[in-house]
Amino acid sequence: MDNSAIFADPRDPACSASAIPVEKIQGKVLFVVGEDDRSFNSKLFAQLATARMRQDAYRLLSYPGAGHLIEPPGSPLCSVSVLRGSPRPVVWGGESQAHAKAQEHSWQEIVQFLELHLGPAASIKL
Repeated sequence: MDNSAIFADPRDPACSASAIPVEKIQGKVLFVVGEDDRSFNSKLFAQLATARMRQDAYRLLSYPGAGHLIEPPGSPLCSVSVLRGSPRPVVWGGESQAHAKAQEHSWQEIVQFLELHLGPAASIKL
């Protein structure tokens, strides 16, 4: 089941009440999106969110050929899976090589982003 065309266009004014008020976020946000996401149009949703944010409040990583489930490097591509409550398997999208490259690159970027905004992992006291 490809969900990418099920949801209404988020640019439609009738959908404005469901928008997350990202402009009120006080921390930094890292968006990681796959451009071959077959679950949502992740890139569009991220672009709409970032348009309402201060430019220094976010970073957007967008990967052509990557699907919805961008996980740590070495994780296998899961382009289709069963989702509880769904009448059919769900299509997540992604092309093997492009998705693997996105996972490798995004992981490094995620770690750098967290260290920049939270400090090095060795200095964090739990």
